[in-house]
Amino acid sequence: MKNYMVTHTFKSKEMKDKFTETVASMKMEDIVKSMTSDKAACQMTWNTPGDTMEMFCWWKGTDPEAIKNQLGQMNDFFEPHKFVECNDDVMDFNK
Repeated sequence: MKNYMVTHTFKSKEMKDKFTETVASMKMEDIVKSMTSDKAACQMTWNTPGDTMEMFCWWKGTDPEAIKNQLGQMNDFFEPHKFVECNDDVMDFNK
């Protein structure tokens, strides 16, 4: 699978709040299950504070369409996603 950094932009402050409430009501294993398949899997998510309308996720997927399909109804919270494909040459400054 390919690596993608994805910018998810909320449609409104209300949609961000509703998304936060929805995720907070879920068990972690259900969140992981809903974000993982053989064609797309979310690796990490960076939520943003306050009125910032974007969140950022590192996905592994066969292509952007597979990621959109994996998000399913969650797509309703967001504007069209912005995908940037990344290669596997990672510089890890924590080692």
